[in-house]
Amino acid sequence: MPHRDTALGGERRPVRAAAAAVLAVGVLVVPAGGSATAATTPATATASTGAPPGVAPSLTRYDAIAVETLDSIVNGDFTAATARFDPTVRKLLPPDALARAWAVYQDELGRYRSHGGPEDTSSGRFTVVGIPLSMEREAGEFRVTFHEDTSIAGLFFLRAGVPIPQT
Repeated sequence: MPHRDTALGGERRPVRAAAAAVLAVGVLVVPAGGSATAATTPATATASTGAPPGVAPSLTRYDAIAVETLDSIVNGDFTAATARFDPTVRKLLPPDALARAWAVYQDELGRYRSHGGPEDTSSGRFTVVGIPLSMEREAGEFRVTFHEDTSIAGLFFLRAGVPIPQT
């Protein structure tokens, strides 16, 4: 069920992070101002890229920023995680709201364990990077939507397999 809004001139674009949802767990949608209060336990992020040992995977600039953002979230540095948010996302999803969303996500799927390599997809003028997550009870996905200038237009914590809305 894609969420969309209409820009000036009638152009369609995805609704940004907290405007529709920051946390999408199945059909559960929790707005950025949700009431989660659980504390998170910082962990160290580890990537599994599928590249042979000793061979560095080739990451795009979007991949690198998405992994850096995820690492900041996992390690509890929500201020660093929000540094590349565009003005709309920054306003709707400040560090404390991002911390609450991450806590709710871990309450639903279990504590973060590790993540795989990023995968890029184009969706209109946006680049979407999905990173598979290994959570304690269920697989998940961290998804970041980027503007061409690499600022973050959307951030989502999802169950594995949620399709990317096409614009």
